[in-house]
Amino acid sequence: MATDTISALGAGSGVDVKSLATSLVDAERAPRKAVLDKKIKASEGGISGYAAVKFVLGDLNTAFASLKNQSAFNVMSTRNSQATAFSVTTTAATSAGNHSVAVTQLAKPQRSISPGFTAKDVALTNNLPINLSLSVHGATPAQIITVPATANTPAGIVSAVNAAGKGITAQLINTGDSTNPFKIMFTGQTGLNNDFQLTGLELYAPPELPNNQRGLSVVQSAQNALLNVDGVNITSTTNKVEGAINGTTFDLFSLTTANEPASLDFVRDTSSIKPKIDALVKAYNDATSMLGVVSDPKSTVETYGATLVGNSLIGTVRSQMRSLITNTVNAPAGQANKLTIPSSQINLTLPVTLGSTTGVSTQIAPPNSLTGFADLTSMVTAINAVSADTKVSASKDANGNLVLTNLTGTEGNDISVSGITPNSLGIAAGLYKSQIPNALRDIGLSISAKGVLELDSTKLDTALQGNFEGVVTLLTGNQENLSVYSQAPGGVANSAIKKLTTMLDVNSAITAQSTNLTKKISTYKLELEKLEFRMTDLLARYNKQFGAMESMVGQSKVLKSSLTSTFDGMMAAYTK
Repeated sequence: MATDTISALGAGSGVDVKSLATSLVDAERAPRKAVLDKKIKASEGGISGYAAVKFVLGDLNTAFASLKNQSAFNVMSTRNSQATAFSVTTTAATSAGNHSVAVTQLAKPQRSISPGFTAKDVALTNNLPINLSLSVHGATPAQIITVPATANTPAGIVSAVNAAGKGITAQLINTGDSTNPFKIMFTGQTGLNNDFQLTGLELYAPPELPNNQRGLSVVQSAQNALLNVDGVNITSTTNKVEGAINGTTFDLFSLTTANEPASLDFVRDTSSIKPKIDALVKAYNDATSMLGVVSDPKSTVETYGATLVGNSLIGTVRSQMRSLITNTVNAPAGQANKLTIPSSQINLTLPVTLGSTTGVSTQIAPPNSLTGFADLTSMVTAINAVSADTKVSASKDANGNLVLTNLTGTEGNDISVSGITPNSLGIAAGLYKSQIPNALRDIGLSISAKGVLELDSTKLDTALQGNFEGVVTLLTGNQENLSVYSQAPGGVANSAIKKLTTMLDVNSAITAQSTNLTKKISTYKLELEKLEFRMTDLLARYNKQFGAMESMVGQSKVLKSSLTSTFDGMMAAYTK
């Protein structure tokens, strides 16, 4: 380069032109690069801010998810004095209380046995099919079960009957008889109306048997299960009985002790619910705090503090979060009405007239007008004895109070108390319905003036003890694993999850703005690259220009030096 040549000759201006060129380029680059670096840093901060917001909204979504399913509330302690006679499965719809259960008969299927055969694979026909005629509970026309000619054996009959799926099954039994040991047991479905008649097999019985022994013999008759729950007689075709007590399923094993009904107590365990509500409160307040950090211009929190100052989306998120808590839902159809009456105000010597909008008002009087009902359990039994007419059932809760339930469900179907006043319940005649909570504020959750979610534990405890089913309905809509795409009413929790899912979706405003910032960063980095290319070109131009200048200065110095030498020589000649 020119400057290097000049330096080699010892000429030039004496100025470090390389440093000068670099300094001039740096001076031009610095302000432009600073602007782009600031934009990149702000965009990266914004991305961190959005990520932080999405993180806390995800935690809030998790907190609501723990409250969205009805099964999450199905924590009931059951005490059964005769557990060998039956078991009971509860659901969130089961109410705490005491019940009396007597199992007096189990459901049984009809069992019929065939005559014996010499072997299970002995051919019963001469290469011909066997046609059996089956009639369940006298139904006509009879159903035909055909045994193929290729399987015309006792074992073939068993296979054909089981494959037909006509409501009976068959199995081979080896009786050990020395002559005809193999018999076929035919079994129907449980229930009195599932008895059956099977004919056609008598044609193939051993020929030595008399006519009256060639057909099937009934060894067990079909019958229904019979039980009495809280004074109400219940019939079931199976030993699995649903709804004998609201929200329960009984599995019957044997009879209860004669004249000694089993005592069945349901005690609701709500200990696991309050921690989930507390977790929701914490998740909401953490999210609120995070929104404050990212939008506070004075925040010093690293990475995401003060990264979304003045961003209108933060206000939108705050508003949407608030709506998750203040949202009101309607009680779903089928929600039972309940009326709880403290035992302390009940007068066991007086009658009461009960009914409902779908039932007939009926007076329930003590069996003895002088002594009244023996106790509250006797009153429960008397009320349940006429529940088929009144559509109102009774039970005792864990605290010994009387709980009246409208059996027909929906909130509009009130429980009516009429007749004489005063009545044994100690309440005025009129229509009553339970107060179904329809917002989180009804169970103690509220947002303060500072935007903090607060929990009134006393109000929550009261709601859980006095209207547990209503709390479950409010939160879950009595749904299980409801999809976010479902249109079914799913309570506050499911509604919140749908909204939060939308807020966190790939097409949401939060994601879109974060993606937009990522694109901007790419643009800014490209501008930085372009700036660097321009500065490189500028430096080369400065070096070239300064090199030319150095060359001119160097030549001037040489000329000066030459002239000076010449003049000095001339002066020396004149002065000698």
